[in-house]
Amino acid sequence: MIVESVIFGGVLLLTLTGARAAYIDSFGQRADLVALALALTFLAALHSVVKRYFLPRIERYFSPVKYDERRILIELGQEARRAKDIDHLFRLIVGQIGEALQAADVSIFALEEATGDYALRASSSQTTAQPFSGDSDGGEPAPKPLLTLARDAFVVRRLRHMAQPMEIGPRDFDAWDRFLASASAVQRAVRRKERDALTRIKTRLLAPIRSKDQLVGVVSLGQCLARHEYDATDKEMLMSVGGQLALVIENSRLTERIVADDKLRRELALAAEVQRRLLPAHAPECAAIELAGFCQPARGVGGDYYDFFKLDDRRVGIAIADVAGKGIGAALQMSTVQATLRSLLSGAATHQLNGSLATMVGTLNRLLRNSTGGANYVTFFYAEFDESARRLAYVNAGHNPPILFRANGAGDFKELSCGGMFVGMFERCGYEQEVIQMQPGDVLIGFTDGLSEALNVKGEEFGEARIRATLAEAAGLAVNEIRDEIARLAQTWGQGAPQHDDLTFIVLKVKS
Repeated sequence: MIVESVIFGGVLLLTLTGARAAYIDSFGQRADLVALALALTFLAALHSVVKRYFLPRIERYFSPVKYDERRILIELGQEARRAKDIDHLFRLIVGQIGEALQAADVSIFALEEATGDYALRASSSQTTAQPFSGDSDGGEPAPKPLLTLARDAFVVRRLRHMAQPMEIGPRDFDAWDRFLASASAVQRAVRRKERDALTRIKTRLLAPIRSKDQLVGVVSLGQCLARHEYDATDKEMLMSVGGQLALVIENSRLTERIVADDKLRRELALAAEVQRRLLPAHAPECAAIELAGFCQPARGVGGDYYDFFKLDDRRVGIAIADVAGKGIGAALQMSTVQATLRSLLSGAATHQLNGSLATMVGTLNRLLRNSTGGANYVTFFYAEFDESARRLAYVNAGHNPPILFRANGAGDFKELSCGGMFVGMFERCGYEQEVIQMQPGDVLIGFTDGLSEALNVKGEEFGEARIRATLAEAAGLAVNEIRDEIARLAQTWGQGAPQHDDLTFIVLKVKS
């Protein structure tokens, strides 16, 4: 506006002073008004051109929004360890998202299990209170939140079924006002409460925080300070962070609850449920292979992890990992491994890594090392199967070598050991990958040491020899039957003896 004002003033001075003013007056007494009108028209045209073509470029130059999605995901894990309690964690996350997206306000609504409503737990512009959760230590009820979104609120119902963030502008609020004029008294009260809550935090964008099919929270963003509106990149980053934020929230709540000794049994059951949700509910349907997985923690929760990824129309990824240690600490780090791996396997991240599995595992190692400070390590195996070429590319990072049974009549076995050392402890580690041509009927089993080292009442290990023998005998069965047979034999072997480690394995079979 200053530059435009200077230009306009210069045009007026140039036009209406000196010999030029006398020349204009020669056309008549009102010629100066005509010249002024032309000058105003010039200013309007100049303002339109500047606003449309130059202002966006100036704003991008002086107020760029630059962020690294993977760095934000890793820092969320670091914040989870620094947080004193769940509300402190919410406040840290609000500040981080607001800084990355330059939002005027960032607010988080979290699901209250007792009521099903969504309570404001953290906001950069509003005072919040702990949601009601029963009696406190002194017998007084905890204060209720200042703002809530009802479980049947309009935006909540919309977000349950939306895959992208929901934009809300002044026109939407005007439409709500028109609706209130013709609604019933009950509808007016509910909708007015919802409208007032969103107006107070100046909502412009709402994003769901979803765990599986459940909406566990809502993130609200106010006006973007760097631009007039949020772009597709901002929305994609917010959805990615929101997906991982659900895991951080659930695991942080789990850690907070475990502190209370009198609720330990209930919290362990909850932890097992949370960890169960982190594992795939079912294997993806593939044209060339069958997949199955099995996980039985030794202590309700554990540090074993496996996952399946449908990367595109022809590539399928499989992963299995074992975090050093047991119990809650290992389970929390396992969730960090999952969040980091899923981020690295996203489309943009895969393109940056040039599709190299060795490079991806090296990046995973570095990110975990930065996240944990090298305090713990993880054995990790990752493979991708190309369904069109029937080739398996893999990297083994210090994990028990998976066993490949060849269905070529000779009954050959191959151990998949190419790779490098475990991840998460040393910052600079080199990894190699190997590509194997698979044949119809081939069966691959990847497992943690909880299977091979399962003990019976005599202290004898199940051993890899029994795994190979079982694999050869059951290779002709469907993949789910192979999984069930191995699990049955391992459980029968350890019957009567305490399970000392998590029992986890995955099975891959090439279709005939």
